[in-house]
Amino acid sequence: MGFESVAAGPGVRFIGAQRDVLGGDLRGHADLEKLAGEPHLYGLGPLEGLRGEVSIFDGAISIARIERDAVVTTVGSSERACFLVWAQVEVWLERAPGTAVADLEQLEALVIGLAGEAGLDPGRPFPFRAVGTAASVMFHVLDKRDGLPHNPERHEQAKVRRVLDHVPVELVGFYSRHHHGVFTPRESNVHVHLRTGDGRASGHQEAIRLEPGGRIAVPATGWRQ
Repeated sequence: MGFESVAAGPGVRFIGAQRDVLGGDLRGHADLEKLAGEPHLYGLGPLEGLRGEVSIFDGAISIARIERDAVVTTVGSSERACFLVWAQVEVWLERAPGTAVADLEQLEALVIGLAGEAGLDPGRPFPFRAVGTAASVMFHVLDKRDGLPHNPERHEQAKVRRVLDHVPVELVGFYSRHHHGVFTPRESNVHVHLRTGDGRASGHQEAIRLEPGGRIAVPATGWRQ
């Protein structure tokens, strides 16, 4: 399926699948230039060849790579992603949890609750966001360099993990109960990326603790799922 057949439009859009990546297909199925300039765009996925991570925040495409053992994030659209999930959201319903968020599971529960308030159907996929200060966050950037046929074991080996403490972060995520192995991990309903407040680091979020004072958001009433 060509990228052009699933260009920007209403609802959650995606091309490619995580299960195909784990099966060895590391080709760039999503041409990011096709989405460059689209307003109010949010998305995420792994970079072609698994040599980085793609995170899209309000139209800004962040590319994270590993260079000299450091996470380096740049902004640009002249890349391709193995798989990509994205949505356009102009207006968000935002709430402050009022307490710390202990982990990704609690964040997911808060997002589901807020989605109900916005009238979203939990049986259909939707994007979400969060901003705040991470007491601690662990994330990874894929950096495959072995040249070997890819599989789940080598996928784990390609993850370069980093842990940051007491850092402002912005999160973009996608929720779905029905897309495990497509645009969410096989064992999870959510796929979440982050970038730090200074924009110097981004990647795939694995674990997080948010300090009190953060905010979460889902598409406001009227968004087309």
